[in-house]
Amino acid sequence: MADEKEHATTHDVERKGVQQLSSDAGHVKNAEASHDKKHEPSQAAVHEKKHEAAHEKKAEAPKEEKPATDAKVHEKKHDAPHEKKTDAPSATAHSTASAEKPAASGKPDDGKPPSTPPAGAPPPEAPRRFTPREMHWAVCNVYSSKNDTIITITDLSGAETLAKASGGMIVKADREEGKPYAAMQAAIKAVNEVKNRGINGLHIRIRAPGGHGSRTPGAGAQAVVRTIARQGIRVGKIEEVTPIPTDTTKRPGGRRGRRV
Repeated sequence: MADEKEHATTHDVERKGVQQLSSDAGHVKNAEASHDKKHEPSQAAVHEKKHEAAHEKKAEAPKEEKPATDAKVHEKKHDAPHEKKTDAPSATAHSTASAEKPAASGKPDDGKPPSTPPAGAPPPEAPRRFTPREMHWAVCNVYSSKNDTIITITDLSGAETLAKASGGMIVKADREEGKPYAAMQAAIKAVNEVKNRGINGLHIRIRAPGGHGSRTPGAGAQAVVRTIARQGIRVGKIEEVTPIPTDTTKRPGGRRGRRV
């Protein structure tokens, strides 16, 4: 019996301990729930925070300019012509003053005083205007072969001879008469004569022996053309007038040839 009582008492003690533990756990849960409820923000507080944040964004955003009313636009348009009219006289006065300064000095106003010529200096010369000179033309007939160079300068019609020269008049040796040097000196002599007569332009006509002879001018023809151009004479036309037969011409000497 004593054992049964002790067993019953121990059983009761254990049951009371379990109940007390369960009740303590319930109290802890209730305390935590009440603490969470206290610290949870209410819906009103959340709404107020959202409202404040939106208000701050509106304050930070740049203020948009309101469109001007029709009355203000009309006033601006009405005042603009008056401002232009008041500024116009001053601008015109400034432009006339700036235009008068360069006109008075003769040079652009760059902040430096105008330079005055010294006392004994001659006045500056005016720029010369180009005036074309009056041309007086003539014809230069050049006969050039291997043996000689003959220059004859005539008027345009060929009726009057103005000057003449040849390689034989320059050199003494017969073999030098057709060389370029003799032709150059002969051209200088003839050109100087026509320049003294007022001729400043020449048309050149070059002739080779032609016919049954050579149809190519000699070495003196080119020298004559170069010399005339370097003497200050304007060269007009350069023609070759070598006589060339349509068929042929009979050589002199007869049937048996020239007897030497």
